[in-house]
Amino acid sequence: MTNTSFGIRASLLGATMLAAASAYPAHAQDFPSEPIRIVIGFAAGGSTDTNTRALANAAEQVCDADIVISNQPGGSGVLALETVRNSEADGYTMATTPTEISALKHLGLSDVTHEDFKAVMRFIFDPHGFFVRSGSDYKSMDDVINAAKNGTKIRIATSGPASPYAVTFQDVARAAGVSGQFVNIPYQGDALAIPAALSGEVDLIVTNASNVVGQVKSGDFVPLGVATDERIDVMPDAPTLKEVGIEVTGGSIYGLAAPKDTPEDRVAALNDCFKKAFDSESFQSFIAKTGVNPAYLGAEDFDAYLTDEYTRYGELLKTLGLAKN
Repeated sequence: MTNTSFGIRASLLGATMLAAASAYPAHAQDFPSEPIRIVIGFAAGGSTDTNTRALANAAEQVCDADIVISNQPGGSGVLALETVRNSEADGYTMATTPTEISALKHLGLSDVTHEDFKAVMRFIFDPHGFFVRSGSDYKSMDDVINAAKNGTKIRIATSGPASPYAVTFQDVARAAGVSGQFVNIPYQGDALAIPAALSGEVDLIVTNASNVVGQVKSGDFVPLGVATDERIDVMPDAPTLKEVGIEVTGGSIYGLAAPKDTPEDRVAALNDCFKKAFDSESFQSFIAKTGVNPAYLGAEDFDAYLTDEYTRYGELLKTLGLAKN
């Protein structure tokens, strides 16, 4: 399981040991001495779970540590984020930080924000797309928009009430002049939302493009549009929203964060390990197969990104009339 020493664990003798002891705090020298737990706020099998497990599996191959995944779905990631926020700040517990962390407080769903955490790293950005099941009456985004303009309520499956997918589709509704006609049908993660869309419980789904590559290739899902500036390699036939006259882009991010009082040396050790995992052949192979976009940011840059996103989401949600705080 181990090829590279995790963080700053070492076994040194004599003067070398004394030098090491003076270089690092005492609590850092034997970190980690127990499994690292990553808490995921969505059901097993969804994109947050799948992406995090791929990184964790790679980390176990390159770092001297055991990693345990804990799924705590509920409230668009609120349960997991609050669990980690309230955990001991010792480096042994992290959350997968979904895009929702930038929206929860603005929507009045929780008081949890990025300020409750110490950023460790960002590892993926995944563009959003609009998808319908094969045989749907909606063959294009124009069909969806025209139906909405004629008074039809469009039921859209997402991964939760604060889902970034919902923010993207509400932004599309605003841009297309059909605000109020798109209805969010929230599920506890993509693993439940996708079957609902395939079964006809809803009219369409907005989700990460990588989540449904297999269903698009099999013909079970038809892509109506992706929220990117350019077409994506894994779905070259899917038009961008901009191609159909809707100037909206959007996507989901995945990162890792620890409780805010976690010591800096342990954050650095965690970042070092998971950056090695990110660069590993196994994780890069996973990225190539799934079509997600690798998007590494270190701790400082990820913290700055989360701060900017929190401000951006606040302004966007106010524009959409969705902000509560």
